[in-house]
Amino acid sequence: MHKYLILFLLFLSSYVYGQKPKFEFHSYGRVGVSSSVYEEKVGSRLNLSHQGALGGRHEENDYIEMTVVANIEEIFKIEKDKPNIRFVLTTQSFSGNNTFIANNTVINFAEMYLEVYDTLFNIPVSMWVGSRYYRDKNIDMADYWTFNNLTGQGFGFQYGNTKIALVSSLVLQDQPGNPYGDELYDDGRQKHILALQHQIDINENNSLHLLAEYHFTGKDSLKDPVFIKDRVSDYGVLGGVMHRYQKGDFINNSSIRYGSRIANGPGDDGWSSRSFINFGNPNQTGQFNGAYGVNFTENFVWDVNDKWGIMGYAVYRYAIGASAPVFVGTTRPNEKWDLSVGVRPQVFLTDKIQLMFEYHYQMRDYQEFTNGIVGFDPGLGVMNKFTIAPVYVPTRERSLMARPHIRFVYSLAFYNDVVKQNGLSQFYEAGNKGDFGQYIGLKSEWWF
Repeated sequence: MHKYLILFLLFLSSYVYGQKPKFEFHSYGRVGVSSSVYEEKVGSRLNLSHQGALGGRHEENDYIEMTVVANIEEIFKIEKDKPNIRFVLTTQSFSGNNTFIANNTVINFAEMYLEVYDTLFNIPVSMWVGSRYYRDKNIDMADYWTFNNLTGQGFGFQYGNTKIALVSSLVLQDQPGNPYGDELYDDGRQKHILALQHQIDINENNSLHLLAEYHFTGKDSLKDPVFIKDRVSDYGVLGGVMHRYQKGDFINNSSIRYGSRIANGPGDDGWSSRSFINFGNPNQTGQFNGAYGVNFTENFVWDVNDKWGIMGYAVYRYAIGASAPVFVGTTRPNEKWDLSVGVRPQVFLTDKIQLMFEYHYQMRDYQEFTNGIVGFDPGLGVMNKFTIAPVYVPTRERSLMARPHIRFVYSLAFYNDVVKQNGLSQFYEAGNKGDFGQYIGLKSEWWF
């Protein structure tokens, strides 16, 4: 707590002695109290299993980010050529074991990088080295970062509308059971991504965003099963395009992405669209020949007028592992698809009181219990979820994205028999029972 107070005081003092601050402080967070009603358990997500916040994010646990930015050119009073030099440090704090952040707090560093805007050989260029959130657009109502989420450790350059980066050290962001993770490989297979992005500005309202990735690994071998080729490398390629339309208070993003071999993610990591978390099982040589993944996303946000606004999204994902796979464990499927759709109309009742309504629909073809020879495939899981949330907005801003705010949330989810009988929702995984899921909570959320 003391270190955050010191940083905050430095942030304030920087405004006293200079126009551009020496230090900046930013934060994003949500925290509150909640219940799943059943046996007074702490509120848990109602979405289908392994989907993260897809299906609605109102039931997410406590989470806080605190970011400090040091503008080094101001600290050292660099005048000649005046490059912009930023050091960025972001901490993540979240609750563990489905409880409140005050009871069980996990803290780590999410970002730590140096970024320089400078002119080299009369060419203006931006450079960064370190660990950072390397991503762009997100679907706020599903907390889903779309299209180009390459969050990790590496370095990159930007010239004009073109970005190139090499992102590495990705095995640390693995999910359990991934064949490219630390647990199953002798030395912990390292994965690298070379990513190229380019933005084409068509006119003042339309732009196209192009993405190309090349994934590759060093040589390593799996512990179990032992493959015919005991040390092998692998690769994957990915391409995508996103169209962005913005006019006035209306924004729409649509994207499609195709990845092959080890770029067929996202796997079931429950956290966004990271292409490097590959899905499925390898073949008997330990490679992903024949694997691929397809991702479609649609998202719009529209502040219609000072009376109401509406936002919505759709995400479809399909992925398949290697041809003729060797199954790694009995709970790792080799094929999946899922669909999530949501809409949120929001009424601005007064300057400070707003009312959210949300509907989410999810489908997922579960094959978690299929090993290719024997086993049980539960089939298609379906969820319908309804949310009502009165919101207090102290800033008086009549906008869908107004923050900070305090919201009272009640959500009710209905599941088909496949989900109920097999416990295929995070609601049931937390130990709740019943034919439907409930969530009630009072939460604050902010970003600045």
